[in-house]
Amino acid sequence: MELVRAATLTGYFEVAAELKLDTLPLLRDAGLARSVVADPDGMLPARAVAHLLEASASAANCPSLAVRMAERRTIADLGMVSLLIAHQPTLREAFSVMQRYRNRINSTLVLQVDERGGVAVVQEQWALDPPMASRQADELALGVLAGLGAWLLGKSWQIEEVYSAHFAPQSSDGAIYARLFGAPMRFGSDFTGLVLAGSLLDAPNPRADPALAAHAKRMAETMMAEAERSLKQEVEEAILLQLPAGGASLAATARALGVRPRTLQRRLEVAGQLFAAILEAVRRRQAARHLANPRLTVTEVAELCGYASLSAFTRWHTQAYGISPHQLRKRPPAFPLENGL
Repeated sequence: MELVRAATLTGYFEVAAELKLDTLPLLRDAGLARSVVADPDGMLPARAVAHLLEASASAANCPSLAVRMAERRTIADLGMVSLLIAHQPTLREAFSVMQRYRNRINSTLVLQVDERGGVAVVQEQWALDPPMASRQADELALGVLAGLGAWLLGKSWQIEEVYSAHFAPQSSDGAIYARLFGAPMRFGSDFTGLVLAGSLLDAPNPRADPALAAHAKRMAETMMAEAERSLKQEVEEAILLQLPAGGASLAATARALGVRPRTLQRRLEVAGQLFAAILEAVRRRQAARHLANPRLTVTEVAELCGYASLSAFTRWHTQAYGISPHQLRKRPPAFPLENGL
């Protein structure tokens, strides 16, 4: 089962109270109990959490619900690795720690940092299979990243632009987004992420303490060796970065991971994994995610999934799902999570 830490819902009850929401029926409908949610290190079904956030935002007619929650988050909410993250010398190394200890923070969240031409694009995606469209889950993850950057870098932190694949909210919510992100918002985009100056990734963290960082690393290695990223997770993240650039072959993935193709293949075999199966699962998640965005053409979705032609993508999609991507888009959504938000 796809799980997240209950700390993902930090700030939910406070925001719900401000919005005068009756949380009991919302929790019940999502299959969650308040007593379970109260333990920050407890594990909750990721889909139930996403459902709760979407239903709550809809009931309150408040698309900024998750952003309001993110404002209440602190670095301590990242759990046992928070000390290690807090004392990394740069933002880049803090992100690296988050990727390495993904299982101890939230295994269903995949952090991606893409640098090109002096610009860094930071995204945190929910790796659910099948994907689940959720504005609140997406913006909560984005808001937490923004808060983390501000905590680590202080006055040096600056977001250039914020992109969201979701509809623009009502103007009354604009101040909430501006307060948290402090940057122009680009709604209706083909991705959700933060755009930063690439140099910011290596800006010094004024709070960093090398001695505390070393101590935290020893603790993490002792207490969480079993929670390090699996080979499968590393391969998934490498594939995610390569797909839009024209596909993700075994050879290209091996290069990204710094090993020979045969070595990667052998390690996957030992782990009981097949590269083709991992690639197929990632491609299915990305296809469903992008097809759910009406602002992307099917041709653009094909490119984002690593296909050189629309016809090749259509053949793959039809074989995988028994329906073409164009036909799929004509179907009404099974569960309208966004509710126009």
